[in-house]
Amino acid sequence: MTSTTASVVRDGKVLGLIGAGHMMSHFYIIALPPLFPLLKIQYGLSYTELGLILTAFRGAAALAQLPVGFLVDRAGARAILVVGLMMEAVGIGGMAFASDLYVLLGLAVVAGLGHSVFHPADYAIMVSSVDPNRMGRAFGVHIFSGELGSAAAPVCLVALASLWGWQVALLTAAAVGIVVALLMLSQIHILNDHVAARKKETARTGGTGKGPGSLKALLSAPVLILFAFFLTTTVVTSGLASFTVVLLDKVHGAPLAAANTALTAYLVAAALGVLVGGWVSDRTKRHDLTAALAFFATAALLIGVGELALPMVLVFCAMGAIGILQGLVKPARDMMVNQITPEGTSGSVFAFMSTGRLLGGTATPLLIGWMIDSGMESGVFWMLAGIMLLAVATLYMPRGRARTE
Repeated sequence: MTSTTASVVRDGKVLGLIGAGHMMSHFYIIALPPLFPLLKIQYGLSYTELGLILTAFRGAAALAQLPVGFLVDRAGARAILVVGLMMEAVGIGGMAFASDLYVLLGLAVVAGLGHSVFHPADYAIMVSSVDPNRMGRAFGVHIFSGELGSAAAPVCLVALASLWGWQVALLTAAAVGIVVALLMLSQIHILNDHVAARKKETARTGGTGKGPGSLKALLSAPVLILFAFFLTTTVVTSGLASFTVVLLDKVHGAPLAAANTALTAYLVAAALGVLVGGWVSDRTKRHDLTAALAFFATAALLIGVGELALPMVLVFCAMGAIGILQGLVKPARDMMVNQITPEGTSGSVFAFMSTGRLLGGTATPLLIGWMIDSGMESGVFWMLAGIMLLAVATLYMPRGRARTE
């Protein structure tokens, strides 16, 4: 086996392991919205209260994200990754036994704390383990695994719930996550991160090596600009992932199966768009132009779905197109972050970006749930389109490399 072939094989194993965990993390964060109609009946909840469960999930993940990122920079990513997946699986599975809204909220917090580990840990491992010449495609594959989990959640959970009930659906999802965590634990020796690399450098040179970065890097202009980009774009993706089923029912009168099909079309298309985006991001430096064009088109499609009396086949097509456009941008987004990240700070910088992503996803379900309860379903699409255009503005703010001193 040549050195190049060995490198490709090793990168594939690393991406396979962390991709499996990332897939489950996205599966879990999408697990509840397809079951909202059933949870609403079971517990007598309003859409605002259902949105509050997602807010608790994503809020806990957002609050824990940055501390976990600093922990990854100091203690390493591997064990943290396995523990996080276990926690998220237990939180989701425990909801099958919840007696009321308060128990659901508590378990959502547990799941959110587990969810917080994935981006700081995954990116710390990838940056230290994968050949830099394949980094764009590696980011694409990693994001694709998450999108695959998101796309699988509505189909799998609705199918399981229709056969055996929503409780069995959540327990099955939790069991799969625990199996994946045990698999990762059994193969943890093939994963590397910048902490392990720093220890090797210290042993080789007899010095102290480069320590983890400081908070100063996170407060630099390049990082703050990309933080704003993450926050605004996630409002749109979170809103669509969380409430497409309900919105299509309210605006187009779509039955549950058809609305979930449209959601699946959006999520599958986003996953395919990510793979294309990974290839593109290794071959162009104009990530801003690609994203701007995609965002303008997304805004137009959102308004069309919200305002026009479209047949369901065109709704499916529009949601698929939105998914492709959103997926196309994500690998370039991660490449921009990697380019500004100082050495030794991958965990904290990517955690900070994910905090922006999760903050965007935390407020969105509560706001959209309130808008739906208030009869402003079409207004949701206009709001998401406007925020998409706001995200374009962040792309053209000046950026350099973050500084730690």
